[in-house]
Amino acid sequence: MTSAPWNTLGPLTVDNALPAVLCEQLLRHFEHSTQLPRSYQGVVDEKLRKCEYVEVPEYLANLVTAAVTPHVDPFFGVETYPVPGQPTLIYRYGPGAGFVTHHDEVTEIELERAATNGQPVIGGDLTTVLFLSGPDEYGGGALYFEEPPRDLRPAKRALVAFPATRDFMHGVRPITAGARYTLLARRFVKAPA
Repeated sequence: MTSAPWNTLGPLTVDNALPAVLCEQLLRHFEHSTQLPRSYQGVVDEKLRKCEYVEVPEYLANLVTAAVTPHVDPFFGVETYPVPGQPTLIYRYGPGAGFVTHHDEVTEIELERAATNGQPVIGGDLTTVLFLSGPDEYGGGALYFEEPPRDLRPAKRALVAFPATRDFMHGVRPITAGARYTLLARRFVKAPA
């Protein structure tokens, strides 16, 4: 454990963070749900982000929280919790652009556009990404970070977590084959008492 501030740590990577049964339940839920195009800053543009999403029902989101918390809280040295009222999303990136470099802080323009376009706004202090497919199921698609430069193609059921700040600029490299499935959930850091 380090004494560095939580918002400077990461990315955390943990193999097998998600139980196999839960991973399969989430994938089934995606396939049996209506998939919607996902935006970047409130605009759907497949040159910037080629992605579809579905919302995860609360009972599955609670199981995800139970799987993630024991890894995230000790690593960052804080107590975290899901953002109340905010959906947990499953993303499918098929062949195409992936997702351009971005940060995970919510912007005013995103909030303004979401008021009329129905896109979910996902905010919070920490980003958690669970990989529902493995690198043998898609080509390209690395989760990359700019500083320090790093490309991640984790195994199926792996967790990647990092502060949702401008210090963690990241994106998804273009998908060249197959489909890359991930689950995104943001968390708040509980303020010290």
